Amino acid sequence: MPALKVERVSKAFGGLLALAEVDLEVAPGERRAVIGPNGAGKSTLFKIIAGELQPTRGRVYLQGRPVSGLPQERVARMGLARTFQKSTAFGELTVWENVALAWKAARGQERDFLNPLVPEEEVRAVLERVALLPRAEEKAGNLSHGEKRQLEIAMALVQKPQVLLLDEPLAGLSGAERERMGRLIRELDRNTTVLLVEHDLDYALAFADRVAVLHYGQIVAEGTPEAIRENPVVQEIYVGKPEDYVGKPEEAPRGNLDSSASRPKVLEAVGISAGYGSMRVLNQVSLEVNQGEVVALLGRNGMGKTTLMSTLMGLLPLQKGEVRLEGQPIGPLPPYARAELGLALVPQGRRMFEGLTVEEELRMAAWGRKGTWTMERVLDVFPRLGERLKTPSRALSGGEQQMVAIARALLRNPRIVLMDEPTEGLSPLMVRQVAEVVRALKAEGETVLLAEQNVKMALSVADRVYILEHGEIVWEGQPQEATGAILHRYLGL
Repeated sequence: MPALKVERVSKAFGGLLALAEVDLEVAPGERRAVIGPNGAGKSTLFKIIAGELQPTRGRVYLQGRPVSGLPQERVARMGLARTFQKSTAFGELTVWENVALAWKAARGQERDFLNPLVPEEEVRAVLERVALLPRAEEKAGNLSHGEKRQLEIAMALVQKPQVLLLDEPLAGLSGAERERMGRLIRELDRNTTVLLVEHDLDYALAFADRVAVLHYGQIVAEGTPEAIRENPVVQEIYVGKPEDYVGKPEEAPRGNLDSSASRPKVLEAVGISAGYGSMRVLNQVSLEVNQGEVVALLGRNGMGKTTLMSTLMGLLPLQKGEVRLEGQPIGPLPPYARAELGLALVPQGRRMFEGLTVEEELRMAAWGRKGTWTMERVLDVFPRLGERLKTPSRALSGGEQQMVAIARALLRNPRIVLMDEPTEGLSPLMVRQVAEVVRALKAEGETVLLAEQNVKMALSVADRVYILEHGEIVWEGQPQEATGAILHRYLGL
């Protein structure tokens, strides 16, 4: 009997199908990795397994018992524990108090307010196991990012789970922290079944007994790490077909060959570092985008692309460095002030407004702005939106929502458009349509910084390319210089 079974699970969010007939069986004691690009459905799958979300169709079984439809706290008491992408610890409580709360919750005592918390032997033992016992009396909010990850593991392990879900446990860790956390996970008791989602593909493949690959909400490949590394379907998902880039220089995507130096700089990042609280994600990143260019920002999941976009837009504070718009420093400015100066963001995940129609979304974006991009022009570029003006934006398909997100940005008549994963979760047809929109913008002389997981699409539209790895720029050049060897070194398996 499998420790965990996912049977024909589908999940729809409005018009977006996030999971489609997913089947997954994990044997007792197995180490299973689930990998896939952004928007593949990995987080949705974890949430459904844990009971945070209910499936539209299908069922989940834990040790042979159906758990679909049960509240997540009951699923946890049946033997499932999980960690989260961001720390869920109570910062004002001590390290041991956080673990003690998890210990009580696993026993159904989370509403026991009469008896004070005590550092039970199980609590001290698990803290020693994750090397946090010397920090037991420290406030959790004072821990480093790596120590908070260790605390998350401790809070899961103290529940003595039969199945443990690990959601990106290495994200944002420094080299030493990654080594420590990686060793801790590898040394977990073999009696505990582990399901791992991790963007560090080298680690995930080294850790796992078997690997499942999610793409557009479907399991497209499953097997040993060695088989997954050699699987041509998986390679195409991550870096495109090798023949698209190797041995066919005449067909390689070519950037604009005009000298970049002859164009005025629109946006510059100079040695910027940024992150989330104590977690540093970007380290001394420098890049520039010149007038009329499409510049692609590539990198595996979790390497800092969205963090960089958020920092440029002012959604995250700078820790170091400087951001300049047309030569003027804008680092201290809030997001709305940057938007007024001419930065427009097409956010990852589209982010439609609850309760607004398509027309209301667009008119709100256009309010108070003058320029060449008008409602009429946007609807000429996206005729589908003209047919959907009275439709609630959240009821649209994923591709249609992406059209709205791009149209909103254009209606700001910006100096530069920041596009964060515009093809995430879209069908191949919609990916081609988004690529055509970017080409049309370039033909119109618009300036675009494109963070994109779809390598083939990005290279086909870009003038220049940067590659991010662990929050640092590791390669830059023109698309035709991005050889197969370079793509597989930084983006492949």
